[in-house]
This record gives sequence, structure tokens and C-alpha cells, in this order.
Amino acid sequence: MGAGLSDAWDIRLDSYLRVFALVFLYYDHLITMDREIKFVWARPKKPSTYWFLANRYFLPSVNIVVTLFEFTPFKSLKSCESYRVSRQVLIVANHILVSVLMTMRVYALYGRSSWILGSMAIVGAAAGGVTCWVLSAGQNTTTSQQIFGCNTGLSYNTSRRLVIIWKASFAYDSIIFALTLMRTWRAGRNIEVRAQLPITTLLLRDGAIYFAVMALSNLANILTFYFCGPFLRGRLSEFSSSISVTMMSRIMLNLHETTGAGIFSTQDYVSRLEFLNDPESVESELPRVQDNVREAALPAE
Repeated sequence: MGAGLSDAWDIRLDSYLRVFALVFLYYDHLITMDREIKFVWARPKKPSTYWFLANRYFLPSVNIVVTLFEFTPFKSLKSCESYRVSRQVLIVANHILVSVLMTMRVYALYGRSSWILGSMAIVGAAAGGVTCWVLSAGQNTTTSQQIFGCNTGLSYNTSRRLVIIWKASFAYDSIIFALTLMRTWRAGRNIEVRAQLPITTLLLRDGAIYFAVMALSNLANILTFYFCGPFLRGRLSEFSSSISVTMMSRIMLNLHETTGAGIFSTQDYVSRLEFLNDPESVESELPRVQDNVREAALPAE
């Protein structure tokens, strides 16, 4: 009886967590819609634009379908289990999309270095291989059918296998965060850049803080596999996905606001644009530029 009550509370908490993830995702969409219209829809479309739209609307569209199924009566435990696996695949697909965008951002930050891109592609392929292996293996679950929807709990052995996916995602996010932080820190040590932009602005602009939030949300989901009951293991995956999509959208909106190149803009290029958009910086730099022009105009001796 005690275990039954515990499972019932876990199922209810799982429902609350899903609602919170949905509210968080759609609320951020609403409060940033004016920026999206101004800096994305009202400007000429470029490759970064389509990547932004894919990230921005894939998960919300999927969530609508998933939410409808939550209020649909399942005819059998088998159909309930198929729904659960499909939901897992969609969540993983969303994380793959975000990971690709994170990789492209780091690639641009490092001056579009082919070495960085190749290294991250190898790491990403390894993580993808592990994910496919885990999902292809059988899963032992406990299913609780209600009048509408269904809830499945993960067995101990299955949870230890599925957590590998999230560990791989966390490791990849951590590498992205470390690379971004290193690049931003180097830019912050540059005297000219530091005079134009504070280090906190650089961290926000280049995405280091946002990437850290993504990694921490993945870590929180990993902990549920070890410290929660069957019906709460991995149940922060929806919230983690919402966090990742929201943070990635924020990064891309910031970049589209600064430069039309969006996620493909290099760090130096964005810094120059922000410098030129600052009237005080331009005014302070103008005398030096004028002197250089005069010197260039003088005839050679």
C-alpha cells in the first residue's frame, strides 16, 4: 500500500513537471516574440534563420501532439509502451538538433576552424552511436494505465542503461561549454575588447552562460535516475529539452540582433559590430582614425 501511494504521488509529480516544462517553453516564446519578428522574420532569410526556426518550433510542435496523447485512452499496455518509446525518440531528436546548433556556434567562435568541427563531429558521432545502442536494447518497465494517458516506470536495470544517453549528452554539453568559455575568456583578456564589452556581456553573447544552464539541466535529469522512484526516473527530460531549446533560441536571437550572420558570426566580427554601434566608443576612436588618414595622405619622403 505504501509503495502504491508513493507511485501515485510520483505520477502526479511527473504530471506537474511536464506542465511546468510546457509553461516555461511557451512563456519564453511569448515574451521573446517581438524580438523574433523584428530580428528574424522582418530581415532577409539566411541559413541561420532556418536553423533558428527549426530549433524554435520543433519542440513546441511535438509537445502539442504529445499533450494530446496524454488525454487519449490507450487500448492496451503495448500501445502505451509504444507511445513512451516514441516520446523518448522525439526528445533525443530534439537534443541532437540543439547539439548540432551548439557545435555550429563553437565552430564559428573558433574562426570556422575545420579542426574544431572535425573533433566535435567525432565526439558527436560517438555519443550518437551510444544513444542508438541504448535505445535499440530492450527496456523493462512498469506501466500504470489511467482513464486517459499512461505512465511508465523504469526498472533499476533499464534506468541504469538509459542514463547513459543523458551522460553522453552532459559530456557533450560540458565540452561545448568549456570550449566557449575558453574562447570568451581569451577575448575578455584582450585589452581593446575588454574596454568595449564587460566579460559578463561576452559570456552572454557567446553563449557560455546559456550552455552552462543546458549542462546543469541535463545533470539534474541524470540525478533522477539514481535518486528517484521508477515513475520519476528521467522525468526531467522534458524540462531539460525545454531549457535547451529556450537557451539556444536566446543565443540565436542575441546574434541575429547584432548581425545578420546569426549563429555563423565569428567572435571578432560581432565585437567589431558592437563597437561600431556604441557611439561613445566610436567617438573615442575617431581622433586616432583621423590621424591615420592624415598620415596616409602625406606624400612619402
